[in-house]
Amino acid sequence: MSNCLITGCEGFIGSHLADLLTSMGHTVYGTVFEINQNLDHLQGKMTFLKGDMRDKAWVYDVVDQSKPGYVFHLAAQSFVTVSWERPEETLETNIMGTFYLLEALRLAGRKPAILVIGSSSIYGTKDPSEMPLKEDASLDVTSMYAVSKVGEDMLAKFYAAAYPEMKVIRVRPFNMTGPRKTDDACSDFAKGIVEVEKGVTDHLEVGNLDTVRDFTDGRDAVKALWTIAQKGTSGEAYHLCSGTPRKMRDVLDVLLGLSKTEVSYEVSAAKMRILDDPIFVGNNSKLKALGWAPEVPFEQSMHDALEVWRQKIH
Repeated sequence: MSNCLITGCEGFIGSHLADLLTSMGHTVYGTVFEINQNLDHLQGKMTFLKGDMRDKAWVYDVVDQSKPGYVFHLAAQSFVTVSWERPEETLETNIMGTFYLLEALRLAGRKPAILVIGSSSIYGTKDPSEMPLKEDASLDVTSMYAVSKVGEDMLAKFYAAAYPEMKVIRVRPFNMTGPRKTDDACSDFAKGIVEVEKGVTDHLEVGNLDTVRDFTDGRDAVKALWTIAQKGTSGEAYHLCSGTPRKMRDVLDVLLGLSKTEVSYEVSAAKMRILDDPIFVGNNSKLKALGWAPEVPFEQSMHDALEVWRQKIH
């Protein structure tokens, strides 16, 4: 068993990863910006370290306390809209926070497997003919968030090349979903359906249902991260995705089929995005070559997401 450090442990993927690693018997340290209900069930099972990735001294102290054999760097300012409103905070948290962590690990002389979890947003807008995207697709940016994630990715690539004694691997997730997920289309659909079930509202408002996306359940995603940590090659980038294209209309139909009541919906202009790729799907052949494959059926993922919202909304 090993010491494992998860930065951004309170997030959707971070909390599921903590579930997996504690269940395996590892000693888990999780950095948190703030404790939330995703972590309630993990109290007493792991160590929480509260702080800010922009605080260099604190990051160095985290590395000193945790003495990790595995590092999963998930902490980030992860909202595109916030990156427009607070670009400096986004760049400092995502780029400088990643730099502080990598440098602290290097100076500590430790040699853990380090996964820097970035984002598929670094590819920007792509033509449908380029789908499914491979890891060698050209990078482009459409937000300050994407700029910051390119910076993270390049820092990880640099450290792997400049310091070959360090094992640093880049992970580029596509759409993650399932129970505990918030602020994406699937969770918005699920929340809205439960609000209709509970009588909070009388209909569901949706955005563009013709777009096609690639969804992976968070519980499958964290198993992929462990697989990459074990078998991935330093310096390489791996797509974390299902490779299965799903039209948003079909996603909605799955959720409506799981509803406990009849739910009507209407397309709302307020839910439409100014820029919206018609299709965005990843190629996961590099990840699958390591022995990983998704296990949670999409219908189960949506069922479990609905159940979480049913517990939250009264």
